[in-house]
Amino acid sequence: MASTEPQSAFADNTAPAPTTTSTPLPTTIVILGGNLAGLGVLHTLARHTIPALQRIPSQPSLPQYKITLITPNSHFFFKPASPRALIQPDLLPGGEAKVFRDLSDSVKQYGELVTVVKAFATDVDTAKKEVKIKHVDTNFSGDGMLVPPESEGTPTVRYDILIIATGTKARSALWTMPGPGTEGLRAAEDATKREWEGIRTKLKNLQADTHPHHSVLIAGGGPVGVETAGEIASLLKAQGKTEGVTITLLSGSDRLLNRNCNESLGRKAEAYLKKNFGSLVEVSHGVKVVSVSDSVSGEGEQTETTVELSDGTTRAVGLYIDATGGSGNADDFLPKTWLDASSRVTTKDAFFRVRGSSENDPQADGIYAVGDVVSGSDNTLISTNFQVPVVCSSIGADLAAKILGPDGQENGMKLPAPLKQKTFKNKMAGTLLVPIGPGGGVGQVVGWGVPSFLVKVAKAKGFLVDMAEPAVTGSQWK
Repeated sequence: MASTEPQSAFADNTAPAPTTTSTPLPTTIVILGGNLAGLGVLHTLARHTIPALQRIPSQPSLPQYKITLITPNSHFFFKPASPRALIQPDLLPGGEAKVFRDLSDSVKQYGELVTVVKAFATDVDTAKKEVKIKHVDTNFSGDGMLVPPESEGTPTVRYDILIIATGTKARSALWTMPGPGTEGLRAAEDATKREWEGIRTKLKNLQADTHPHHSVLIAGGGPVGVETAGEIASLLKAQGKTEGVTITLLSGSDRLLNRNCNESLGRKAEAYLKKNFGSLVEVSHGVKVVSVSDSVSGEGEQTETTVELSDGTTRAVGLYIDATGGSGNADDFLPKTWLDASSRVTTKDAFFRVRGSSENDPQADGIYAVGDVVSGSDNTLISTNFQVPVVCSSIGADLAAKILGPDGQENGMKLPAPLKQKTFKNKMAGTLLVPIGPGGGVGQVVGWGVPSFLVKVAKAKGFLVDMAEPAVTGSQWK
């Protein structure tokens, strides 16, 4: 029986399981990525899919399953709330603690069914059905996690089913926990927290009126950029620190919010900024950041950032924030032929089975993708929540077909609901709520515009942070 201590949920799964003639290996399901999509799949498989598979009649013995979660982070990160948590955490119900939750809260309830390996995936050997990994901080074990040495070759984890739920990687660790390159950290979220502290320090210098450059530059006119501009502007306005300060928002396009929404929503966002913050916030369209460099100014106490822009100008600013979004987080371990131009995984159907190098690539058999890493995803929490039941139904249907074989399928055996194939449909497509400070914002629901006060009630007050708890504990998927 597994211990109930939180750290017992984390263990090594890199050694091959012992084999005997009487005890077959369990069906091993490996999930890459331990955030919203990965945890959603884990909870659904553990609570519904696997119990349904074990209820299929006429099996010689109860089939055994094992779920291995491979993730570089020891905490869940509720990314939708990050603009508020970064700038005004005191306004967030529960504060920053609500945004970062120990993954043990997710997996300890499943005992020996689930193992967590704190590592990055570095390669997938489809012939051997193995994931090659790189452990995070192999020299650190003070958090109770079992982190084996890697001096004897590259560690691997065997899989029968592989789910890619690695999300996206942004240019800045502010908005998403980073990929390989952070092996020296105790966990990937350490890089995010370190970036947050750096931004907060620079923001405090601006508030204290001690910085020679009273300007903020935010690159990226998508939801995160707009929300962050609104958070900083509302904070400075509430504290009466607006004099001489300018917050510049670079859209890089001809309008704000130029993806996944009506054209008018970007114009409404710009009008909202002007109405509520006046000259404190200026929006610059069609300009992108070319390069960024930091230097120490004055007495060596202040850091200034020099930003080179695509229009040929340079700016020295007190605070620079990169909110330009990112690309799919799969190019470090999957073949390039499996990915689209944005490094997201190409699927071959509406059921999230991975396409591979072609429609009939046998190397992709038993491999699935879910969440923001999927090609064509609109990168929203809503979309991910609609994807999770579908990919789990695909896994269940495929495993049930192997158990039953051709004869069982031809007999039309009635299967439990979790094993019946679902088809993806985002019933809330065209929905986007963008808080611009705690007082409201702009938004649309299934393509229809909604007033600011509804944005305030639905998202601006708490940035959906109440959704973090059920995502972590699995009650969302009960």
